[in-house]
Amino acid sequence: MLCVDSKMSFTNNNNNNMKSPTLQDFIVEPILLSCINGASICDLLFELQRILSYPYKAIKKYLFYLINYELLSYDGQRKIYVTEEGGFDLLDVISKEKKMAKVNSVDIVITIE
Repeated sequence: MLCVDSKMSFTNNNNNNMKSPTLQDFIVEPILLSCINGASICDLLFELQRILSYPYKAIKKYLFYLINYELLSYDGQRKIYVTEEGGFDLLDVISKEKKMAKVNSVDIVITIE
């Protein structure tokens, strides 16, 4: 289950036994958006570091969680990351939350359970 603070939740049927991560939307959303049409790690890092100035190690951690919870996938043959159906669902929930609660990405925290 994904909980997106600002009082909303998003369900993901992946049953992992991992500790629930807490992710910042201002990082998750650009990753998912950048990967809609597929993005190589170089393209993704360039785009994210351009808009976020976020370190590679932190982005790598986010990629791990997004893949593990089936929000993003990695196509090893084409060497690209691709947003999955669950990622599109999460983007939709985030968009609705931003409109209803009148918050921005910095105010939204996503907890994956």
